[in-house]
Amino acid sequence: MRRAASALLVLLTLSCAGISVYERQEMDTLYFGTQKPDGSAPVTETEWQRFLEDEITTRFPNGLTTWDATGRWRDSHGVVEHERTHVVQIVHRANGEDEGRIVAIMESYKKTFAQEAVFHVRSDVWMPR
Repeated sequence: MRRAASALLVLLTLSCAGISVYERQEMDTLYFGTQKPDGSAPVTETEWQRFLEDEITTRFPNGLTTWDATGRWRDSHGVVEHERTHVVQIVHRANGEDEGRIVAIMESYKKTFAQEAVFHVRSDVWMPR
């Protein structure tokens, strides 16, 4: 009981002092499929690396994580597609400017590679200050 009261007192003191131990940020995970709806050749590794450098890394130079995956999704015609997928995860401050950068990346990929969609998942994360 005494230990719990001590911990509560420390937390209360920190909150009253205005000290934040963690900061809320956002984590966006983007899934970029490589098959093209028109049946033309998929996005190549060279094309992907160029897009990653020119469109994503330039917008988030402080860091991001990427990995390859195999994806499945139902296209606009109801067909389940199987495709090589590039996943990009970016943690950033929760603000409109960074959100706009995420949208710009998605729109650029769809336009550049004739894609129907880029799957996007956003989560709140708490980062140490």
